[in-house]
Amino acid sequence: MENETSVQSKPSSVFTGFLGRLGGTLLEPRKTFYDMMQREMRIIEPLFLIIVFFGIQGALVGVFTVRILYSFLAFLSPIIGAKQLQAFQGGLLIIPFIIAISWIVFALMIWIISAGIAHLCAKYIFKGMGSYTQLLKLYGYASVPSSLVILGMMLTSLNFSIFFGLSMILCLMAVFWTVVILVVAVERCYLIDPGQAFISSFIAPLIVYLALSALVWLIFSSLVLGGFSL
Repeated sequence: MENETSVQSKPSSVFTGFLGRLGGTLLEPRKTFYDMMQREMRIIEPLFLIIVFFGIQGALVGVFTVRILYSFLAFLSPIIGAKQLQAFQGGLLIIPFIIAISWIVFALMIWIISAGIAHLCAKYIFKGMGSYTQLLKLYGYASVPSSLVILGMMLTSLNFSIFFGLSMILCLMAVFWTVVILVVAVERCYLIDPGQAFISSFIAPLIVYLALSALVWLIFSSLVLGGFSL
């Protein structure tokens, strides 16, 4: 009887602990990250969070895209014909799935690269004590504020004119809180001060991404201008 009770309560305690970590990441990230670092945490949980949150975001973007395209198809009906229009409409249904997958892949890349940049800066510039694997796990929980973005997108889909302003506020709150969580993660993981953690988690990746964007733009511009000159 006692064994049956322990088996039944274990899944509940695991789920309760998971919810506690989600809420703690938003409300008490320092304490939550400290508790998480005291035990060996698997990477599957933060990976799951990124896939779920950004997969939903990508799917919602895909739904918005399909709705916009459907509005344009009404004008094309007399031109391309009803049968071709129906076939094209059926093909649009795959768009949310494609965008969701792309969104997840992009989020995973940013997760891995951003944690790597922060690790190099915190450990080798500011001489912090920590590991990339541990930071990667904590960084996964920085995706929790993106739930506010999802809420804003859902509200906007209900009524654009009423909820657009609110959704922008929710997105700004999500960005701000994500930066706070990233700073706390680096601070806790490498035992450096908040200023150094802010530079490692936000300034350094921002500089790298801006430099890469400028490089891509220069390459693209040179190819386009070179093509025109030919």
